[in-house]
Amino acid sequence: MVILPASFAGSPRAQQQAFQDAMAVVAKFGYPSLLITMTTNPKWRKTVDNIPIGDQATNHPMLVSRVFKCKSDALLDDIINVRIFGVGAAKLAVIEFQKRGLPHIHILIILIDADRIRDAQQIDRIVSAEIPSPAQEPELYDLVSRHTIHGPCGALNPNAPCMVDGKCTKGFSKPLAEETIIFESDRITYSRRANGPRIRQ
Repeated sequence: MVILPASFAGSPRAQQQAFQDAMAVVAKFGYPSLLITMTTNPKWRKTVDNIPIGDQATNHPMLVSRVFKCKSDALLDDIINVRIFGVGAAKLAVIEFQKRGLPHIHILIILIDADRIRDAQQIDRIVSAEIPSPAQEPELYDLVSRHTIHGPCGALNPNAPCMVDGKCTKGFSKPLAEETIIFESDRITYSRRANGPRIRQ
C-alpha cells in the first residue's frame, strides 16, 4: 500500500490539510463574505491571437493556463489591493480544471467587520442579476449576452444538457423579483425586475 504525504499536491492528506487550514482561517476571521468564481474564456484575445488559425484553445493548455493566470492575478489585485469590495481580512482561493481542460478559480473573501455585507442595498451595489440596458451600457450588454446567459432550457429546449427528468439541474429559470431578498437561511433571491431589458436566444 502507498500512502501519499500531505506534501503531494492533490493527495487525500493534502486535501485534508488544506481543509483544516481553511477552517482555521474561518475560525480566526469569521465566515466568508463573498464567493467569487472566474472561469476561462477560450475566446480571450490573448489566447486567440496566439494559437494557429483554425485550432482550438483546448489544444494549447500551457497558453490557456498562462493567460488565465494573468487574468486571475489581475482580479485578485483588484480585490485585495484596489479593494473593490472593501477591506479584506483574509482570502482563500483554489484553481480547478474543467473536463475540457479549462481552468477556473473559486475565491472566498472575508471582509473586515466594518465592510461586511449586511443588507440588500449593499448586495445590489456589487451583484446584478439583471440584463444591462443596451442603450446605456452597450458593451456590458454585449458581454452579458454572449457569456453569461444560461439556456435556453426547460419547455423551450427539453433536450438541453442541463435537463434531467424535465427539470434544469442548474435551477433555471430563476424567479422574477422587484427587489433583492435575504432569507433567514441566508439564501438570497436577487433583484430581477420584469420590466428590464431582454435577450432573445
